Amino acid sequence: QQPDPSSSGPSGRIPSLLQAAGLLEEAMARSPHNPHLKIAAVGAYSRLDAAHRALTIYRDLGVKQIQLDSCTYLILPALVRGGLYTAAIELSSSILRLHGSTSREMKDHAARSLRNGLLSKAKEMITFQRERMRPSLQLLYSKGVVMDCAALMIPGDLGNTSGRGGGGGGSKKLRAKAPPARLGAERGFCGGEEDVARAEQLAVHAEMHFNAPAIVHEAAWHRGPVDESAQYSDNRDTSVNYFEILRRRDDSHSTPGGKMISESLRRGHMHGLLIRAIMAVEAAGAPKKGKAPKPTVEATYRCRSLRHCLSRAREFGVELGAGDAVVARALWDACCHLCEVIAVVIQGCNGGGDGESTSDTLAEREKAATALVNSTTQLVRSAQETFDTYSSKGESVCQLLPDHIVPLFVLLETTERLFSLFGWGKRKRMTKAASGALANLASTFGDLISDMLRAMTQFRSFGGNNGGGDMPAAASLVGDISPGFEAVGVDAIEGVIKEVVASRDMTKERVDPFLVQIKEKLQTFNEAQ
Repeated sequence: QQPDPSSSGPSGRIPSLLQAAGLLEEAMARSPHNPHLKIAAVGAYSRLDAAHRALTIYRDLGVKQIQLDSCTYLILPALVRGGLYTAAIELSSSILRLHGSTSREMKDHAARSLRNGLLSKAKEMITFQRERMRPSLQLLYSKGVVMDCAALMIPGDLGNTSGRGGGGGGSKKLRAKAPPARLGAERGFCGGEEDVARAEQLAVHAEMHFNAPAIVHEAAWHRGPVDESAQYSDNRDTSVNYFEILRRRDDSHSTPGGKMISESLRRGHMHGLLIRAIMAVEAAGAPKKGKAPKPTVEATYRCRSLRHCLSRAREFGVELGAGDAVVARALWDACCHLCEVIAVVIQGCNGGGDGESTSDTLAEREKAATALVNSTTQLVRSAQETFDTYSSKGESVCQLLPDHIVPLFVLLETTERLFSLFGWGKRKRMTKAASGALANLASTFGDLISDMLRAMTQFRSFGGNNGGGDMPAAASLVGDISPGFEAVGVDAIEGVIKEVVASRDMTKERVDPFLVQIKEKLQTFNEAQ
C-alpha cells in the first residue's frame, strides 16, 4: 500500500514515506528484478522530493522503445519538480525521437504492405500512427517540457542522466558537484541578444509536428476546454500501478490526462508569447526628434501577431480558472502584462488600428507603459506574499523556475531593451517614469528570487527551518519515528534519509546557480548610474 500523499500535510507524511521507501529498498535488495517494487519505489522517492534516487531506480527498469511513450509519466514530472532539468530534457527528447522515427518507419512498412497486397495490414499501420502515435498525450507533454527546460540545461550533465546503462555509474557522475551552469547556455531564452536568433529558429522549427517548438502551434490551435483529452491519445500504461491499494488519486482534473494537457498548452502559450515579443522588439524602430515612431510593415505584423497570441493566452488563463496555483497564476498574468507593454510601446495606445490617433504620442505611450509595469509589480508582489505561505517551497521553486520565473525574466530583459531604444534605459530611472517603474519591478522580482533561494536552503532538510538539512535534522526524525520501524530497521531508514538528503543536495546545486544569475541581473536595474 502506498501512503496517501494528501494526509497530514507535507511534513506529516514524511515518516510514512520513509517507512515505505525503507521497506521497498530492503525488498529490492532481496528481489532486484521485480518491476513492481521499483515502480513503487520511484513513487515513494518522488513524493520525498528525492528526484535523483527516483531516476536511478527508474533507469534500472530498462524502459525503452514504445515503453517510453507508456511509462515515462512515472518519472518525468518528478524530474521537473526535482530540478533535474537536463535529465527531463534528455528523457523528453528520447520520446520525440521515438515518435519521429516511428512515423518514418510506419510509412515504409505501410508502403511495403501495399506492394505485397496486404491492404488490411497497411490500413492497420496507418490507423495506429494517425490515431495513437501522432496525437500522443505523452508526446504533447514532452514538447512542453523540452521548451520549458531548454534554458536550464546544464551541458556538463548531458549523458550522466540519460538513462543508458546501469544505475551505479550514472549515480556517481551525477553525485559530483554540479557542473558550471549558465542560463541559456546552449538553447532556450536567457534575456540576451542571442534570443533573437533563437526565436527565429524556433519559429521555423515549429512547423514540424515532431519538433518540440510545435507545441506553440498546438496551443494556438486548441479549441474547447483546456483539459479536454478527446483529441489526444492517452497511451500511458496505468496497469503498472495495479499493485497499489487504498491510494487516493491526486489529479485535480476530472478528465484523464487533463492536467498534462493544461500544463502543456500553458507552456505552448507562454513560448508563443516569448517568441513573438522578442521578434517584435527586434523589429521596433527608435523615436526621432521626440516623436513616436511609425511602425514599419514588419513591426506592425509582428505586433499584431503578439496581440493575437496574447488574446488567446488570456482566454486560456480564464478557462484555466482558479484551479491553477495562486503564485503561478499571478506570474502568468505578469508575463501577459509585459507582453502588452511591448505592444503598446511599439505600436501605440490605439491598439494597432489603421487610422491615425492624435493622442498617440511618445508621452502617452510612456504613461500607458508605466501603468502596466506598475500593475505587473503588484502581481509579482502578490506572488511573493503568497509564496511565503507555501509549505512545500522547494518543490514549488523547482516547478516555478522553468514555468514562470525564467519567462518573466526574459520578458523583463526584453522590455528593458525596448525601453533603452526609446530613451528610457536603466540610467534614466530617476528621470523617466517608465524606467523607474521597471526598476521597481526588477527590485520586487529580486525579492521573490531571494525568498526562493532561502527556500532552497531549507529544502535540504525534512521541512525544518534550520537550513542545514544534513544529519542532525534527519537523526532527530529517526528518533521520533523509530518505534514503528521494527520490521524495517533504523539502519534502513537512515539509508533512505541519506539518499533523500543527497538527492536534495543535487537539486539545490542545479537550481541555485540559475536563481543567483537572475538575481544578479535584476540588481543591475537599480545599480546603473
